Amino acid sequence: MHTEVRDVMATAVVAVEEKTPFKDIVHVMHRHHVSAVPVVDSTGQVRGVVSESDLLLKEADPDAGGEVHLMPERRREQRKAEGTIAAEVMTSPPITVPASATVEDAARSMRRHKVGQLPVIDPLSGRLIGIVGRADVLGVYRRPDTDIQQDVTDKVIAQEFAMNPRRFAVTVQDGRVTVEGEIERRSLVPLLMHAIRHVEGVVSATSHLDYEADDSYVGFYPYL
Repeated sequence: MHTEVRDVMATAVVAVEEKTPFKDIVHVMHRHHVSAVPVVDSTGQVRGVVSESDLLLKEADPDAGGEVHLMPERRREQRKAEGTIAAEVMTSPPITVPASATVEDAARSMRRHKVGQLPVIDPLSGRLIGIVGRADVLGVYRRPDTDIQQDVTDKVIAQEFAMNPRRFAVTVQDGRVTVEGEIERRSLVPLLMHAIRHVEGVVSATSHLDYEADDSYVGFYPYL
């Protein structure tokens, strides 16, 4: 099971237009209790994101317009501090995610770019259709243990690895998976555990597996 972003995103998106005045952006954030808003053009395409951090630059450095900075980062901050509309204070290009992406993909993107939410775009039109946040992504950890156990047994062991699930005992408690039994080759153990850890809702995975053959050393393959 791979939950897609479209299944967990919020569709009631608070957004502003490129020409939205600075103070109106502040009012929108305060009224809707959000810390960032996507900036869209007239066609609904996401052009950037304005966060509280972007807006705070004006308060933190009100005299930025009278300074000359050589560092690119400081010049960007200066332009934002001088900005009066969304297009001038937003962070661009925006970090977005298509609705067809998996929740795991969204989590990776949030972690890589150090953001708490992502605008969700339609894969075909590129238009803004939703927003997904950390809480939405973490929702996979609310999955019942019985569902996780079934995925490990049926989809990982039986389907992905084509092994007889009756040779294994899979237990799940609070998302912690323990696998016992005997596997054909020792080299398959880390591959199997890797696949299990990527099942949605798994908190940890522990192996108590025996193996029929130890193929972890060259002597097992005399022709090498």
